[in-house]
Amino acid sequence: MSISSITSNIDRLERDIANLEKQKSSESDKELRVQKNIDSLTDQANRTTSQSTLKSKLNQIRSKQTELGRIEKKKADISKKLADKNKQLRKYQSDLTKEQTRERKKTEREQLEFQRNLNRELERQKQLTHETMKMQTVEKPKTENKEYDVFISHSSADKDDFVRPLATELQNLGIKVWYDEFELKIGDSLRRSIDQGLINSRYGIIVLSSSFFKRDWTNYELDGFVNKEMNGMKVILPIWHKVSKDEVQKFSLSLADKVALNSSIYSVKEIAEEINELIK
Repeated sequence: MSISSITSNIDRLERDIANLEKQKSSESDKELRVQKNIDSLTDQANRTTSQSTLKSKLNQIRSKQTELGRIEKKKADISKKLADKNKQLRKYQSDLTKEQTRERKKTEREQLEFQRNLNRELERQKQLTHETMKMQTVEKPKTENKEYDVFISHSSADKDDFVRPLATELQNLGIKVWYDEFELKIGDSLRRSIDQGLINSRYGIIVLSSSFFKRDWTNYELDGFVNKEMNGMKVILPIWHKVSKDEVQKFSLSLADKVALNSSIYSVKEIAEEINELIK
């Protein structure tokens, strides 16, 4: 039986007991009044000298005694009902204590299980966090502090026929080359990687071509090396690739004034060897 059902029965029994106690008190008051009447009639009968009066008083006494007997019987019935109700009440109170104890233990078990599950989940999250941190702290190849001999600034349109072969030739000569296809990995920041390459490269090979003049990124890279030269460092190594002097002058007078290697005159291998001699 649930706690609410037991509590409901206890409340009902307590109301019944209160009503029975009230009835019993009322009957006790009646009993007291009737007994006083009997005592008064008995006293009157003892003092009378009239036979008729005596007879009348005795009849009244018998009537009151009969009434007193009914009252006593009713009180006895009420007392029996009270005993039964109190017995039931004690049983329900005992049941309530047991059920409350059972519910408390159940709640304690549930709380304990909840705490265990919570601790397991916290431990799992802690382990996941630890594993994630381990994965995040796995040593990755660092480009930030890696130094290069040359940075190749070029247009992607010139990769296949000139830039990639040049980068390969330079590497074969032992030159440390920053070339996007060699350095950039999936997920890398393009601007950050280029900035690191510009900062950590001794020289900038600028492959000047008609497509180079049209690209924003190549201008950004060129500006980086121009800034270095403004600080007194000669770092720009221009290569003219399929362009004339007039085209270079239209793009930049300062670049047109620099001695440059020309892909129309020299082979890729020869240009690589010239650069190797220059930067030693």
